[in-house]
Amino acid sequence: MSNSQVASSASLSIVPCRTNSERTKFERVAESLQGKEPCFIPPFPGSVAKYLSGTSAFQKRHGAIHPFMALRGGRPVGRIAAIINRSHNEYNRDRTGFFGFFECEDDPRTAQALFQAAESVLRSAGMESVRGPYNPSINDECGLLLDHFEIPPCLGLTWNPPYYRKLIEGRGFSLVRTLHGFNLPMHRLALPERLGRIVKRVGARSKLRLRTIDFQRLPEELEIVRDVYNATLERNWGFVPISMDDLLGAADDLRAIADPKLLLIAEADGNKAGVALTLPDFNEILARTKRTPYFLRLPYILWLMKTCRIKSCRQTVLGVVPAFRDRGIHAWLVHEQFAIAQQHHPDAILGWIEESNTEVLELVGIVGAEPRQKWGIFERKLPSGPVPGELALEF
Repeated sequence: MSNSQVASSASLSIVPCRTNSERTKFERVAESLQGKEPCFIPPFPGSVAKYLSGTSAFQKRHGAIHPFMALRGGRPVGRIAAIINRSHNEYNRDRTGFFGFFECEDDPRTAQALFQAAESVLRSAGMESVRGPYNPSINDECGLLLDHFEIPPCLGLTWNPPYYRKLIEGRGFSLVRTLHGFNLPMHRLALPERLGRIVKRVGARSKLRLRTIDFQRLPEELEIVRDVYNATLERNWGFVPISMDDLLGAADDLRAIADPKLLLIAEADGNKAGVALTLPDFNEILARTKRTPYFLRLPYILWLMKTCRIKSCRQTVLGVVPAFRDRGIHAWLVHEQFAIAQQHHPDAILGWIEESNTEVLELVGIVGAEPRQKWGIFERKLPSGPVPGELALEF
């Protein structure tokens, strides 16, 4: 068996992606399979391929990504990446491997071959279970869409056809966590009086201050975001702390698409208390590029950024440090985030919100948010030895 061909069954081949050209082909598999679907939105050019290089920020700081494509007669019919996240395993003290960037034709044999290739890498690295999809971590896009496949994805949220769940569960995976997303139709909602009363009580007890992020001091501001994010989410299942390097690596993207008025830092009694980050839904721009040739997309996107108004936003982060959790700061931040975002966008998407985060789930109900979509995280134990009937793989 050649080094370029890992596994073969009839006309199906599973091949690793090692070169820049192969990584670009890997990125474009999703569009070749799902591009005609009304809800499919192409990624920003190069945004998937950038993760796969051995010099990528993720691979330098956190672990390794091993991408594979499924080819039939030379035509891409699927892809998957085996992900070894050292940061996750060191923090959570386990031996969990991950899969991500999964795309596949509606054929169980193709899915089985892709998972076999990814799991072989993970077993060789000593992993005891596999979890996903993560693209490539919990701090990035993650989750398999479980319902409402007729709704296009918002910035940072995933979309897939319904049959992907059948393919994943057919490999023996089980649903282990559900992530919730909500619509907030701000154009027809008023701030709830109940929330206003909570905010007044909180304001009477604490010296509250809300300010926007200062882009002239972005590294210092991102330190606050990191501290609040990590302190807030550390109790979440599967949590991995986000690093300053991660945030600084995303700083250019943040400057390009963010509206500083929607990036809020909360202070109470002179101390950092929380953050509320809202981003314009950049997918509205990417959706317009579906019929644009790949090599023309980047200049077209730059032109759209200057000429198009983005209508919706995604409220991505809402966090309060533990010292202020029982003082009504969550309600105050939700109130202010709603009020400010309402001035600039008629609609917002909230989420995802992990199913155990009952406090925030209750708050989004108070402000009038409506259930939108759910995503699932799946997991299975890895067999310790060869699986009968599966092809032996070479790397």
